[in-house]
Amino acid sequence: MKDFAAIDFETANNERSSVCSVGIVIVRNGEIVDSFYSLIQPEPNYYNYWCSQVHGLCCDDTDDAPVFPKVWK
Repeated sequence: MKDFAAIDFETANNERSSVCSVGIVIVRNGEIVDSFYSLIQPEPNYYNYWCSQVHGLCCDDTDDAPVFPKVWK
């Protein structure tokens, strides 16, 4: 596979809505052509120990970050 997009979400706690960062990489012809990374203020806004151990993020990192928009259908 030479062309694809990879997306990685990290969460602050066990709630699926607690996204605290997102990274995206676009690959074309086997080469990275674009990337994006952003911190996000998690909802609910707390970090559990195990999630922080995985990605190294804590409240101090995301206190001023934007809130991820929720879309309810």
